[in-house]
Amino acid sequence: MPYKQGNKWRAVVKFKGHRYTKLFPTKQKAKEWEIRIKETLSNDLIDMDYLMLCNSYLDHVKVRFSEKTYKEKVSVCIRFGQFIGKNTSVGQVTPKMIDDFLTKQAMERTAHAANKDRKNLLAMWNWGMKIYDLDKNPVIKIDRFAHDRKPQYTPSENDVLRVLAATSGADRVFLLCYLNTAARRSEIFNLKWDDVNFEKKEIRLWTRKTRDGSLEGEWLPMNDILSRELFWWWNNRKFKESPFVFIDDQQGPHYGKPYKVRRRFLPGLCERAGVKPFGFHALRRYVASILADRHKVSSKTVQRFLRHKSVHTTELYIQNINMDLRSVASLLDESTPDGTPNEKEANRDIG
Repeated sequence: MPYKQGNKWRAVVKFKGHRYTKLFPTKQKAKEWEIRIKETLSNDLIDMDYLMLCNSYLDHVKVRFSEKTYKEKVSVCIRFGQFIGKNTSVGQVTPKMIDDFLTKQAMERTAHAANKDRKNLLAMWNWGMKIYDLDKNPVIKIDRFAHDRKPQYTPSENDVLRVLAATSGADRVFLLCYLNTAARRSEIFNLKWDDVNFEKKEIRLWTRKTRDGSLEGEWLPMNDILSRELFWWWNNRKFKESPFVFIDDQQGPHYGKPYKVRRRFLPGLCERAGVKPFGFHALRRYVASILADRHKVSSKTVQRFLRHKSVHTTELYIQNINMDLRSVASLLDESTPDGTPNEKEANRDIG
């Protein structure tokens, strides 16, 4: 029986342990689709249409992966659907159609973009083979496009220190979290006070960089600077009842809520400091380069500190990449200007 989903109606048919679903503008059309699908399924004449596969797969992705991953997969589903036509069934999709589509993406966009589309289409068909018993995956025959990785910008130590000097209050603590943990952007956005253990001097970072998209937390040692700065912020935080460490205090729809994005934060600081703009991920590369180049930490240990699943990913951050992780964290003490500005509470603003 169809059910309301937003402004549309979701039709659902369950057959032999499988679930077939599709959205329609009216309840009547959803009912008609259910009847038609039940008839074809019972006669074993079903050849799933492409939109049905997409809708089912995207429902699966939405509850298991990040919003960014979901939107990326929605985009490729729409673009490939427009390329092959809305009435094309899954069984009619050939390797040649996949190859033509990806070649078009490589020519109009980039080879890297085409490879991302290939990865997402490959994943969708693999899921379809597992859930709907599709007999083949036409994407698997298509090779990746060769492309040269452009070197990503990593700011110099001088530029990072100038940007850090341009901060104060909570913004300084926020930035120091990145510089002393090599965290991903979302890991600090989602940081809670339960993830900060002052007694053990440890901090827990959560990521969805897992095979099934589930959250995974890992405790890391905090060096003295980060422990001291976070303790200062705990005592001086504005939103005492919030479980989150960093809260948007600017008047607007997100006031009092944890940050989702801070698009102008680092570009604004870079402009104020008079340095070339860089983003959050550049700080992660910066920390990796400091550990590898200055302190000669092995690539395997840097991998553990950055929490990469593969050392190959780490080596994309650094060149020529065993040491205890607490020792690694302590090394960053030496690369962060001391002077403990947060101890001089009378001379700085909070927030």
